[in-house]
Amino acid sequence: MDFSRTIKHVLVDKGLKASDLARMTGYSYQYVLDVLKGKRRWNETMIEKVCEVLDLKVKVVPKDTDIGAS
Repeated sequence: MDFSRTIKHVLVDKGLKASDLARMTGYSYQYVLDVLKGKRRWNETMIEKVCEVLDLKVKVVPKDTDIGAS
């Protein structure tokens, strides 16, 4: 699942909208919409702010790979 889709699910689970996320992070509503729709790219600062206000933690793990498979 990509990051935008995950954030959209979290917003729904918390009963929040993109406008709430914009207000909570200080980003414009249009900017938040564009990022969530994939029209703009996430940057490190925005990821940090969004995770902070939504009480999330980002964890980076390697993709499943078939190491050693022939």
